[in-house]
Amino acid sequence: MKEGFLFGGGLVIVGLALELSVGPVVWEAFAWPVNGIVFGGFLAVIAAMFWLREKVWAFQFLGTRQAAIPAMVYAVVLTIIMGVTRQTNLSPGSFPKGEGSLWLNHMLTFWPFVLIYVYVTVNLGLVILRQIRAVATNLSQITSNLSLLPHLGLFLALTAATLGNADMQRVKMITAIGEPEWRALSEDGTVKEMPMAIELKRFIMETYDDGMPKRFASEIQILTESGKSIEATVDVNKPYKVDGWMIYQYGYDTQMGAQSRISTLELVSDPWLPLVYTGFYLMLAGALLLLAYTRWSYKRLVPIAALVAVALACVSYLMPIIRSTNLVPALQSPWFTPHILVYIVCYSLMGVAAVIAVYSIIRHQSSIKLVDNLVYIGLTFMTFGMLFGAFWAKEAWGHYWSWDPKETWAAITWLSYLVYIHYRQMPHHKPRLALWMVIVSFMLLQMCWWGINYLPAAKETSVHTYAASF
Repeated sequence: MKEGFLFGGGLVIVGLALELSVGPVVWEAFAWPVNGIVFGGFLAVIAAMFWLREKVWAFQFLGTRQAAIPAMVYAVVLTIIMGVTRQTNLSPGSFPKGEGSLWLNHMLTFWPFVLIYVYVTVNLGLVILRQIRAVATNLSQITSNLSLLPHLGLFLALTAATLGNADMQRVKMITAIGEPEWRALSEDGTVKEMPMAIELKRFIMETYDDGMPKRFASEIQILTESGKSIEATVDVNKPYKVDGWMIYQYGYDTQMGAQSRISTLELVSDPWLPLVYTGFYLMLAGALLLLAYTRWSYKRLVPIAALVAVALACVSYLMPIIRSTNLVPALQSPWFTPHILVYIVCYSLMGVAAVIAVYSIIRHQSSIKLVDNLVYIGLTFMTFGMLFGAFWAKEAWGHYWSWDPKETWAAITWLSYLVYIHYRQMPHHKPRLALWMVIVSFMLLQMCWWGINYLPAAKETSVHTYAASF
């Protein structure tokens, strides 16, 4: 894998040179139709690389595990840097050239970060084409290429979400009772005229006995450009869709509380969402197939089930949020239970895998096959948890992935376990090193689970900190 690490290191150096010479990546420049052209061109380049792979060694190499593992390792390291630094909302135009402190505070426009993820995506694309060709040549290869669906789903989600971000519009509109409003404030502070007018008819608020908000919603009337009049209720976790825009309940006059005569709505347009969701659904289908085809040793099933049950009890005890009856409105979602449940199962399985890995290292015994099964099942549930969380976030806040500190560490953990799985499939891997990968990955998982609450980068920025609400 030396070539893979050298190639990744070269990309980091090239990225730093670009950062110093042209400045950060300006994602706004990829608005339609530029992003459509780039997407088509990117697919064409990957197809050409696959076609020429027998003639060009580099193209053949980029579609191998020897390239995939270093690419993911670099992605993990750079994403960890992102996870421990406070990310700012500075626009690229406000970056002073050569001021390195801002590079790490805005990783999404940092060239090395972007190029490494392009490295990962190119590898994904080449692997997908190889798997499609194998299945098309011989249908019996389907079971040996079960990862085709999650690979294809991840490729679509990464490319569509990245390139489509420039076309996403997010604006906030302050509506008042009896006053139709058609103007909204965009993220850069400019006023935008909307293709609809919205009038607040009534603001609804319910509270718990301690005065904390239990529910807040807005009864609104929408007048579209076509002259259609629509009456709707916009609730937290229950947005309303009209003419390609999703309308979310965002805020209200907190001083007036239930007597508020204004309501702040967020309007989101995301034309690339269907393609991103297609990727999510393919990942879910692929995870289910991998779960179904995982082989278990039934002799070890009972003790492992007992260990998982103990771990489940510990996780449940350490997560009082599960037993709370005073949930803030954002948590009152149908996605709450499945999202938490699959993550509890995931944490439990990964915890058992880490314990077995430590035991195997100390006693110099090989239980790597058992660890494999636990990690495969755990990663499947981790994938479910991430995607359920993405669907939930889209309903609650209008974005399925915002690189919130919690989401960032979820990506770090997910990638680190993928490194382990890909390394285990190498023909000349070292089992002891693989076991250490499981231990390190579980340590990273602790940051995602509870360590995030102690990171300065997450304080006052993460929407996943609900501790004050219970």
